[in-house]
Amino acid sequence: MRAVHQNWFDATARKDLDRLMAHIADDIVSYEHEAPLQYHGVDAVREVCGRGLDWTGGAVGWDVPDMTVLIRDDLAVVWGLNRMQAELPDGTSDESWSRGTRVFRKRGDRWEMVHQHVSFPYAPETGAAVTDLRP
Repeated sequence: MRAVHQNWFDATARKDLDRLMAHIADDIVSYEHEAPLQYHGVDAVREVCGRGLDWTGGAVGWDVPDMTVLIRDDLAVVWGLNRMQAELPDGTSDESWSRGTRVFRKRGDRWEMVHQHVSFPYAPETGAAVTDLRP
């Protein structure tokens, strides 16, 4: 699981969308940061990931510094705080943290992500997402 994630971190830095999709199941259901509430299928996830890579003006990266991995038979669950870093189109840089949980299923000899949930906490008094928190 850590090798799969390292592949994703490296592919993100290279903006290599094909490599990013290598461990995504065709039937994935993903809850992303942006609307709609659910993305069904690898093509939908590819589209949202592509938009994210295109949105940044320059360098982009992400990692999960305190990743927890639990594997039982053909299922694996990975969770932790996601750190996203991006050089924005105006030349400034941004860092944000969000929560992430990923579920994998071993199919044959490879692990595929079948579910992902990434989210920002919200402020109960306003209902607005809070994107500037740091651990």
